[in-house]
Amino acid sequence: MKRIRKVGLTNFILLVSSLILVIILIGFSFMQNADSADEIAESWKVKNNIDQISSTISKMESFGLTYRYTNNIKHKEEFRLAEKEYDSLLKSLRYLVRETEQQVNQVNTIEAKMDANLKLLDSILLNPTSNLSSIENDNHRDVHFNDDVSSILKDLLITADVILDKRIRKFTTWKLIILAGLGIATIIVFLSLFNLIKKIRPLIEELLQTQSDLERSNKNLQHTLKDLKISNAEKQREIKAKERAIEEAAKLNESLIVKNQQLDHFAYVASHDLQEPLRTVSNYLEIFQEDFPERVEGEAVMYFNFINKAVERMRNLISGLLSFSRIGTSGQMEEVNLNETLEKIKDDFAVVIEERGIVIEHDPLPTITGYRIEIKQLFQNLISNAIKFTKPEVQPNIKISFDETDNYFNFHIKDNGIGIPEKDFTKVFDMFSRLNSNKDYEGQGIGLAFCQKIVELHLGNIWVSSTIGVGTTVHFTLKKITI
Repeated sequence: MKRIRKVGLTNFILLVSSLILVIILIGFSFMQNADSADEIAESWKVKNNIDQISSTISKMESFGLTYRYTNNIKHKEEFRLAEKEYDSLLKSLRYLVRETEQQVNQVNTIEAKMDANLKLLDSILLNPTSNLSSIENDNHRDVHFNDDVSSILKDLLITADVILDKRIRKFTTWKLIILAGLGIATIIVFLSLFNLIKKIRPLIEELLQTQSDLERSNKNLQHTLKDLKISNAEKQREIKAKERAIEEAAKLNESLIVKNQQLDHFAYVASHDLQEPLRTVSNYLEIFQEDFPERVEGEAVMYFNFINKAVERMRNLISGLLSFSRIGTSGQMEEVNLNETLEKIKDDFAVVIEERGIVIEHDPLPTITGYRIEIKQLFQNLISNAIKFTKPEVQPNIKISFDETDNYFNFHIKDNGIGIPEKDFTKVFDMFSRLNSNKDYEGQGIGLAFCQKIVELHLGNIWVSSTIGVGTTVHFTLKKITI
């Protein structure tokens, strides 16, 4: 699964990177294409504006001459309206060609000539005191001013056509670039998908084979559990079939011992089997890093570190589970001097005690009957927790005391650590239960579960009392046993 994710991630990154690059290029091309389209539209506006100006100048000339000959005020008003329309069109044309120096110069020439012609028309045609015959004989050419302006308008129109052709070619070029970009993007997607499928296919086949093996193992496990249930039911019927209560109790105890052994054996076998997939994952990681070192760079290194840390954490959890299943199998019960046990624990913690200035106080402790290794582990785990869950800036102070009744030794281990919320007093004894993040306090969350099993192995109970920010006291009882 990790290999599939890695191969898929690498190809996915390549695919996305390529597509992003092509999309950026296409987007830039679209922008350029849109700009070219706007420029083409602007060129058509220039041409249309030139035609309108030519038409308006003709109207001005026609209305001016008509008014001079007919003296009809209506033609004078139409002349003025045409003159205003000319001014508006010229202003619009000047704005449209503002970025082309040649066209700007041509518009300036048109404006200059039209200003001179309009002054002439105002002074001659629209002046009631002027002599019409003199106008016709001497200034006829000047009065018909559309001719000289028309040639400039034609030049301006030719310039607009040239610019329009350039802009159309530019528009076509960017359109071809867009089509080429889309084609390249299609090819990249196809090749990336083909490469991804080619690389993932053997891994998927391997995964399917692993899944099939796991399903077979699960079926075998189900059959085993079914057989265990049947065996348990038969033993229960045998116990109930006994005539005497003492024999029934003895057989029940024997059955419970057998079941515990079976469960311990089952936990050991299951934990051992769990190690095999971890070794497979670790081996494949090493193979991939050795065979493809050029691919393990950048974020890939971080991902491999995450995987390795997860595998190591799983290995530690399985190791803890194995140790948990072996509790009570270390030997026979014997007399254990708790004062000597505590001194050995202090020796084990000598370095950290010196570094943090840890104070461990205790009453003179009794000699009890129990499993020596498990009893040491019980006190060692509780002292280790007291040290670990004390803030770094606080000097750990641990107080161990006890009292006793006719049947039990009652022990109390008090610290000045961070404390436990009341709602979690029972949760802390659950297997793999963690109240704090692994970043702040390392561990697998099995220490107190170990302690509970050890205490119960000695026919006792364990519980906690705590105040947040003040400290925690772990209480446990051990039954007085005579051997």
